[in-house]
Amino acid sequence: MQRKSTPVTWRFKGVSDALDSSTAFDGAMAALTNLVPDPTTSRLWQCRPAATKVFDLNAPSSVGPFSSGFSSGFQHNYFNGTGGFISVYRVIGDIVYGMAADSNFSGQDAPFAYDLATNSALLVAGSINATTLPNSPPTAGAWTPPQMALIGTKLMVAHGGFTGAGGNFIGWFDISTPNAPVWNAGNLSGAIQFTVAPTGVAQFFNRAYYLYNSANPAVIFSDVLAATVVTNASQVLTFGDNVPLTALGSLALSTTAGGIVQSLIVFKNVTTIYQVTGDEALSTTNPLTVNSLNVATGTLAPNTVCNTPKGLAFVSPDGVRVIGFDARVSDPIGHDGSGVTVPFILTSVPTRMVAACSGNVLRITTLNGALTGAPAQEYWYEFDRNIWTGPHTFPASLIEPWKATFIMAPSGITGSLWQSDPVQTLQSTFVENGSQLTWTAATALLPDTDQIVNVCITEAQLDLAVASGIGNISISLLDQAATVIDTVTIPPSTASQTLWGQFVWGQAQWGGGAAIALAPYQLQWHRPIVFARGMFTASAGSALGMKVGALHLRYQVLRQWINTQTTPAASVDSLYYFTEDGVVYTTEDGTPYQTENAA
Repeated sequence: MQRKSTPVTWRFKGVSDALDSSTAFDGAMAALTNLVPDPTTSRLWQCRPAATKVFDLNAPSSVGPFSSGFSSGFQHNYFNGTGGFISVYRVIGDIVYGMAADSNFSGQDAPFAYDLATNSALLVAGSINATTLPNSPPTAGAWTPPQMALIGTKLMVAHGGFTGAGGNFIGWFDISTPNAPVWNAGNLSGAIQFTVAPTGVAQFFNRAYYLYNSANPAVIFSDVLAATVVTNASQVLTFGDNVPLTALGSLALSTTAGGIVQSLIVFKNVTTIYQVTGDEALSTTNPLTVNSLNVATGTLAPNTVCNTPKGLAFVSPDGVRVIGFDARVSDPIGHDGSGVTVPFILTSVPTRMVAACSGNVLRITTLNGALTGAPAQEYWYEFDRNIWTGPHTFPASLIEPWKATFIMAPSGITGSLWQSDPVQTLQSTFVENGSQLTWTAATALLPDTDQIVNVCITEAQLDLAVASGIGNISISLLDQAATVIDTVTIPPSTASQTLWGQFVWGQAQWGGGAAIALAPYQLQWHRPIVFARGMFTASAGSALGMKVGALHLRYQVLRQWINTQTTPAASVDSLYYFTEDGVVYTTEDGTPYQTENAA
């Protein structure tokens, strides 16, 4: 059966939208769910660590004791166990400051703060009442996501829920003392005041730049280090028409002299991107200038605008793009089967997409309208490897980088923040929100042999490091209609795994020694594996030490023409296919029972 067979190796590289890997890159995958690159070896994969809860607005014990020195109107006692949808937050140093729905203030968002370093909630002082708080945004469907930016000691909150009650159109945390924040709300003072709530805010040249979508959309900028003061009526930038402005971002520009120039990026819907450089106070040396960039595109997803090692990333209508340090807008990353674009192009609610980058890992959550029910899915892009992974489970409704990891608010789980690591550590766990994590690796449809005939897989093996306690590893081959041709299982390791903190140092091997050795495992099929187009899937429980490597196959090109019929007619007593050695007859269930010489 091995005569005139050809070895084929499929080393999993990254996820692709390609329906046919014949035109995609080598190692294109339909899914790498809950798998991340092993840092030691190219195209070797390990399990994504589970996210762990760090803060729960619905658990009174998580928010600590409260001072009795303030009246109820001048302190916030953290939701009394009734925290809801988190609409916005920022991580400043080790402290998360944010806004979330609070049943104490019906239909309104209230401020919260949490110290990640000490794992303790912080009391937010200040005047907190119905007139100083914004109305809560919708938890589903299209929305205008609130934005936050730090200017001096004020962490400004641009929130569309401010109605002007009490003259309040913006809010801010005074973090002069970071672990003792004070909440405030108000309006601009000076030559300009808001008449509607701004929809975005960013820091540039130590000024607050606000998106102001009134009848004539504009950007209003404050005085230096005075985020609520606009001294001059000239502190306004307009953009020529009434198309709404959707997002702001900051970008460092490299110069021919080798220096760095800061710029502010203004997104006008999906039509134009503007670059703002200079400052009003530097009219002779670095004047305030506005120019449009080289591509007529933009974004409807303000929460996808984030800084990366390659520039400012955002999700455009045709996929993820990056504005480089030379101010050029890239082509969509992953287009034409080189990666992932379809989940972003066909997102059902563009404004619900979120993204964040920590180190080289860009994480993006979308409501994938290409699938029934438009499920929330998270995809990761690694800039150094130029690969996509996903779709990962446990997508985010909001996400922010913190140190070398991420702080996220999970989609569908209100009132809590979770830490989600992009790589394994010795402390990684694999139970997430009470459920055991599982991983799946699925190839795209394997490359066509261009022989216009079926192929037979006569041998197959998969490189694995099999951990204990994960259940069976299930490997299947599916045809082009996603019909399972056959499935085999590989049992988990029986060796006990050494757990961190539960052994004497020097008296045991981490991971259980041989239990995590990478080795080829033979796939012992139950029937002949004959197909024209096929894809492999492998899945199992996630665990520390579990690794997935290359898929090795032996192809034999048959003389049987391609036939997409997968179920034999009832009147057929047996099936047969041609090999170079003869005709192999099989019963209806595919079991060979006779071989004859070919004519």
